[in-house]
Amino acid sequence: MRYLLSIVLVGILASSAIAGLDWQVAKIGGADSEQGPYEGGTVKFIGDDGFTITAKGGDIWGGKIGCTLAYIKGVVGDFTIQYTVEEHTGDPAATWTKVGAMVAQDIEADTPYVFLASMPSNDETALNDKGVKLVTRAERGGGAGPGSNGWAPLKWPVTYKLVRKGELFTASLSFNGGTEWQSIAKGDKKDSTTLTFKGAVIVGIAINGHNGGKTTGTARVTGITIEGSGVPGGATPVEVHGKLATMWGSFKAEL
Repeated sequence: MRYLLSIVLVGILASSAIAGLDWQVAKIGGADSEQGPYEGGTVKFIGDDGFTITAKGGDIWGGKIGCTLAYIKGVVGDFTIQYTVEEHTGDPAATWTKVGAMVAQDIEADTPYVFLASMPSNDETALNDKGVKLVTRAERGGGAGPGSNGWAPLKWPVTYKLVRKGELFTASLSFNGGTEWQSIAKGDKKDSTTLTFKGAVIVGIAINGHNGGKTTGTARVTGITIEGSGVPGGATPVEVHGKLATMWGSFKAEL
């Protein structure tokens, strides 16, 4: 019940604190999460287009995910989500703390999803070079794949774009703020995946910790936009103003 109450309270505050948008925060998973326990996280909005997001433990992989997710719901049809990861770290160091765009059927731990996973890569907190890849769970409670990396290594900041066209999801990245885009494909690693969702989906930014519940992943994500004819509002940047932004950040820190 406490978990469900948290979702409701966040939704109510988000509606009043973020002009024109209904950004919500879900803390998905618990003691039985992959690489758990997942012990929750925070979302603190910064400026007018982004936030710092954290998660302790958990993983976006395996049968039951554990992650912090900032999202909008009710998205239908084709869309593009774009954002910049300014910095991403794990404390203590863990290679597989992951952050990025998530498209999911719902906020249950066994939900089908597409996740554009970005690892710390050559950040000093990483145990070895990783990079970015697409992770897909095609069936509820099923396994995730692929089990291979795309781009590696990375260097912050990196701008990402995930485009949905029907059942096809294609990812690209940019090292100059979106002026030039490159596929995340590398060698036999693909830059696209397919998944059939039923009706409306949720779209947002997710992060997990890792390391058997020991690591807290932290990322600063800015320049977030979600655009498409089936997106509530059509083009939805993160937008907060003045004291309400501070109130939102303080409220989330206490959850």
